[in-house]
Formats: sequence, C-alpha cells, structure tokens
Amino acid sequence: MKDRHLTSFTGMSLEELQELCKSIGEPVYRARQILLWIYKKGATSFEQMYNLPERLREELEKKNLLFQTEVDTVAKTIDGTEKLAIRLFDGNIIESVLLRNRRKVTACVSTQVGCAMACSFCASGQLGLERNLDTGEIIEQTLHIKNHLHQNESLTNIVFMGIGEPLANYDNVIKSLKIMNADWGLGISMRHITVSTVGIVTGIRRLARERLKINLAISLHASDDSTRSGIILSNKKNSIRNILAAAREYFRATHRDISFEYTLIEGINSSVQDATALARLLNGIRCIINILPLNPIEECELRPPDRKTVEMFCNILERNGMVVTLRKKKGDDVNAACGQLRLQRYKHGKRYKTRKTGGGNHPLSFA
Repeated sequence: MKDRHLTSFTGMSLEELQELCKSIGEPVYRARQILLWIYKKGATSFEQMYNLPERLREELEKKNLLFQTEVDTVAKTIDGTEKLAIRLFDGNIIESVLLRNRRKVTACVSTQVGCAMACSFCASGQLGLERNLDTGEIIEQTLHIKNHLHQNESLTNIVFMGIGEPLANYDNVIKSLKIMNADWGLGISMRHITVSTVGIVTGIRRLARERLKINLAISLHASDDSTRSGIILSNKKNSIRNILAAAREYFRATHRDISFEYTLIEGINSSVQDATALARLLNGIRCIINILPLNPIEECELRPPDRKTVEMFCNILERNGMVVTLRKKKGDDVNAACGQLRLQRYKHGKRYKTRKTGGGNHPLSFA
C-alpha cells in the first residue's frame, strides 16, 4: 500500500493547491491545470498530465499522491447497480455504490470505516467504528465511480448514505461537499447532494449555519423515543423532539424540504398505529417521507413486513397529507446495503492484519 505521509491532491482545495505550487516555485495557474486533469479528464497519475513540465510532474510524484485509494472489487447486478469495494492506504475496505435510474446517475459514498451509531438493523455498525475517512478518501470514491461510468454517462447526484455517520465526521464531509460543488471540482449542484444522518442534533444545527442548501435526510425509523431507542442506540442522546427542532431550524435556514427515512420492520414500527403516529408527528413540517422495507442481514433477526402491510402504511400517511415515496430495493444480489460487503469479508476470514507501533494497533491489510 501507499505511504500515508504523502498528501493526496483529492483532499485539497484550489487555494491549498495554489499555495503548494507557489511553495515549489511554480505559477499558481498550474493548480487549475492539475485539477482539470483530475476532475474533468479523469487522470489517475501525474504522468498523464502531459501539458505540465516533466520536472514538475516528477516533483509532484515525489511529494504528493494523486490517489491514495484503489478499487478492490466491483460487484454488478441486473438492475444496473454496482458496488465498489475500495481499499484504503491502511488496508481497510469501504464501500461505494453506483445507482442508475434513467438519466439520474448517483454515487453513494461512505464517510467512516465502520460506524459507532450501532443501529440494530444496519450492517455498517456491526464491526464498530475504526476511524473517520479524510477528505481525499471521500472525494476519491466519487472519482472512482465517475471514472467507472460508461462513455455516455455522467455523474448527476451524490448521496452520503454509505458506511458511517456523516455528521460525526463533520469537517471532512463539509470540505468534501465544497469540492464536489466547486467549478474546478466535480461541479455537482448542492441541490443534487444529499447528506443522511441518524439525527446528530448539534451537527444538523451546525449544518444549518453553513447555508449550503444541500438535501438533508434524517433516518427516523420510529415515531416515539421508546421504539426508536430500541433500534437506534444514539437516540438516547438525540431525542425525536430535539431532532425535529433541529430539522425545522435547517429548513428555516435553507428552505430545503427535509427527507425522513423510515425503514419498516415487522412487529416494531409498521402497524396502523405507527403510521398514524408518524403522520401526526410530522404534521406541519415541510418534508418527504421515504419508506423502505427492511433489507435484512444475517446478523439480525429483524425482518421486513409483507407487501400488504407496506402498502397500508404508505396509504395511511398519504391520507393524512404526507408526501410519501416507497423506495425500490436496488442491488440486493450484490449486498448493496450499507456495510454488507465489508461485514461479509470480515466473516469469511479476511480479517485485518495488525502491527504494533508507538500509537497502538493499526490495520494494514486484509489476509
């Protein structure tokens, strides 16, 4: 694997790269040339940047990395969904998903290695939290997907719905958002970027102050604190009441409707009473409710309700004036739900090798 002490250009802003160019005696316009190669022309090495002087390319190669991650495997499904397992500098594996829906081409990216939220039905948290991803590691997921697209395709949307809690890695996520949106970066409109959170109240309020006008999706999954705390441990620190207050604050600051994600679980949150209570809870909030029947994992006994129950739940919400979408399952045959591929790798014996250092145990690679 590559040496982490080198800096990845994918984690740098235009201003930071301009400063680097000046520090090595190069004109600042070189920064835009380099970024054009990375984000528009799909360069994966300095050698490909033929309009840069050879001595500059050699200097950059010695001091910096263009990519610090690499695609390990790609799993494809018949509905066009593709899951990329991406290997990090330390041997950890994260997951990114390419979703196709007609002209809409979406990259679903991860923000952490593992997750500390420990939602009972989600594979991401089954192995706990290893560490945050840095800005470059987040950006490179979108670049790997962009470079993987067919010639007639272009990346239109980005969702932060992969492994990890985005608002628990706040600074790196915000910097990534700005690079994704920048004209010298990916050039994706903020209105086509969605950040999903389990409901970190301080993070939502901080995000409201950024006034970036991105889409905010909150994983609600229950209409009362007792039920929610049983499936989402972090709810004990972030009650539904406080989450909804923060959501209203975000709407006032951005005028962007809030999406509430609601995973239907048989016997837990899918009854007539649950649907009625959810409609009452969200009444008066400009929002969309995204309903998703549970995608079961082997490590959890929870199961999705039957189709009739799902339809009943959606109908009750609509009769109460709610805007509802029933999300289609995509990529079931490639374990496209968050964390499933990483969890399967771990279960099948591809555990981390570690070595002792002054800082403790650090994962290096898979066996």
